[in-house]
Amino acid sequence: EEAREERWQPRVSAVGSVMAFQGTIVSTEADGIVRDIKFQAGTMVNTTDELVQLDVEIEQAQLRAAEAAAEWARVSFNRAKELFPNKSIPQAELESTDSGLKQADAQVDNLRAVIAKKTVRAPFAGKLGIRRINVGQFLEKGSPVVSLQALDPVYVEFSLPQQRLGDVAEGLTVAVISDAYPGDH
Repeated sequence: EEAREERWQPRVSAVGSVMAFQGTIVSTEADGIVRDIKFQAGTMVNTTDELVQLDVEIEQAQLRAAEAAAEWARVSFNRAKELFPNKSIPQAELESTDSGLKQADAQVDNLRAVIAKKTVRAPFAGKLGIRRINVGQFLEKGSPVVSLQALDPVYVEFSLPQQRLGDVAEGLTVAVISDAYPGDH
């Protein structure tokens, strides 16, 4: 065999941990009973995909009542607005009906927000872990539902002895080998 000159790079070995680019435990934003679980453990999800629906029957009934009150407040305000130019009602009554309409609309918006918080959605795309809930279970605000990990890309975290830090520089190639995939780098 003919001898040839090659440049060898020093190698440094270290044990590391593979970490997701982004990860979290998805949790609830409101109290409620689990009515529907819309995911399977281990599946990939996209941002805003529905994961869990909590009970919203009471809030929906309250919303219908609030919408009816808002409609009545709108009718009253429009009537007052028509009567005010003729001096048939005082300005205070017009302002009162305007205030009542704004309060009714705010109540509708509030109930819609409460209903929206009872749908648990994926905050980012990734892979789901094992679910931590069951249908019919009561969850308090902040209860964990499932882990979610963004796996593209992943990072490998490792440490080196201080005396080897001089061998490391930005731009060097890192080879990662896993016992689970022995032939892959």
